[in-house]
Amino acid sequence: MIELEPGISAPPFVFPIELGKVKEFATATGSSHPDYFATDTPVVPPTFLISGLMFWGYTLDYPRDSAFARVDLDRSMLLHAEEEFEFPGEPPIAGQKLTAQSRISEVTRKQGRRGGDLLFVVTETEFRDLSGRLVARNRNTVVKTEKPAGDSQ
Repeated sequence: MIELEPGISAPPFVFPIELGKVKEFATATGSSHPDYFATDTPVVPPTFLISGLMFWGYTLDYPRDSAFARVDLDRSMLLHAEEEFEFPGEPPIAGQKLTAQSRISEVTRKQGRRGGDLLFVVTETEFRDLSGRLVARNRNTVVKTEKPAGDSQ
């Protein structure tokens, strides 16, 4: 197993943005914004890319290929701490295929009050179009607790 440190990357994966999935996601999140429904090439809601990351990036290849699997980071001990999306230009639209790649960008430790040692791991995923242009970046922070959540001992 590889030591947990910044720079560890998962293999890239292709994420097709499907029209029906964009509309389903917008509906599921309670949006009625016409940009998500009005055309055959709607823009994606800002947090839509997480669905592609979880399905195409983690579900299909986890645990074999994910950055977390390469460092043996037990997902059952992780807490979701923060999620951030950045769009340097126009947002992606239905019909596009994006290539995404995740890497561990930061690893820090802190002493918690109740959970013992806390390990903070930040992953960054870049989403690029077929020409290689950066379309979006996702930054995700998880916390690994020393003790399981709810364990007060």
